[in-house]
Amino acid sequence: MDRERVIKEAIHSGEMEGAYVSAEFREDADEYVAGDISIEELMTRTKRRWSTRKKAPAHGA
Repeated sequence: MDRERVIKEAIHSGEMEGAYVSAEFREDADEYVAGDISIEELMTRTKRRWSTRKKAPAHGA
């Protein structure tokens, strides 16, 4: 299966389940599809982004 198809199916599946797919993830996914980064780097970036967001204080808190 090619990279583009895998990413499109993953995004579609997530959206069907109600997940929010950020612009940042889509940009990283485009880099993966182009072969500029590995799947491991895509995962690392995604995990780093979500770990940073979890640590940020909620608005009004």
